[in-house]
Formats: sequence, structure tokens, C-alpha cells
Amino acid sequence: MNDPAMMSAKGLLLTSLLILAGNALAQQGTIQLEHKAEQWESVTDAEGIEQTRLVEAARVLPGEEVLFSVTYTNVGDQAAEDVTITNPVPDHMSYVDNSATGDNTSVTFSVDGGETFGAAQDLLVTDALGAERPALAKDYTHIRWVVDSDVSAGASGTVRFTAVVE
Repeated sequence: MNDPAMMSAKGLLLTSLLILAGNALAQQGTIQLEHKAEQWESVTDAEGIEQTRLVEAARVLPGEEVLFSVTYTNVGDQAAEDVTITNPVPDHMSYVDNSATGDNTSVTFSVDGGETFGAAQDLLVTDALGAERPALAKDYTHIRWVVDSDVSAGASGTVRFTAVVE
């Protein structure tokens, strides 16, 4: 229980969650954001059938995946236009390729700390030798979802991505 690796990983997760909660942005003042970090847990039921379920990510170790979800809700009394949610990939974690989802959204990525965004296939990074190469999922620093239509008063949706602890 007092394993230093476990405690370090737990501290990493808590730090990552604080970063996630502090930096996910929606451009509309009437949009409220709710953040979750969950991990998959295998359980065996009374009949011996193994099932996987999502539980709150309390302790994660290197190599384990965390599902980050942001639920956005329009708490205003008018439709919200141009809703954009930007989320960093937490420090000491790598984005899992093709895991960003969100109904009715367009997803783009950043490899420069959130300064610029583009489609995954268009992103380039400079390697240690100074040569440009196509960006890999592990190079992503931020994910941006743009909701493709107005968000009606009272309406909500969820965007998600998975990252693995390094």
C-alpha cells in the first residue's frame, strides 16, 4: 500500500486531474464543464464471467490507461454558438491514437503546447536531429473539440479521450 511507485502514480493522477480541470476551456460563458477521469477494472461475477467496467481513476501505474471525459452543458437560456473545448494531454501521459471522440464535434490536435491546432495527418514535429516528421499520437499536447452546431439551452454532450501513463 505504501509502494513508492504506487504513491508516485497516484500523485501523478491527482496532479493530472487538477491540470485537466483547470485548463479545459469552453468559449461560451453559459457552458458548464464537468470532468471525469476513469480507468477500466476487470471483475468476475458470481457465475465466473469476467466483465470490464469503468471506475474512478484513483490509482494508476505506468502503462495503464485513463479515460478523460468532459461533459458540457448549456446552463444559459439561449443557444450557445461556437462552443469549443480545449484540453491538455496531462503531463507524464501520452494520448492514445484515435481515442478522441465527441458526438457532433470536429477534433483537432496541437503539438506545440496549444498554440496551433490541425488535423492529425497534417501535424509535423521536428526530431532531435532537426528533421521534420509526421506527428505521432505521443507528440500531441492538446486536443480541441469544436461542436458542429449551436448547443441549445439545457442541452449537453460529452467529449472523451484516452491517455496512458508513461
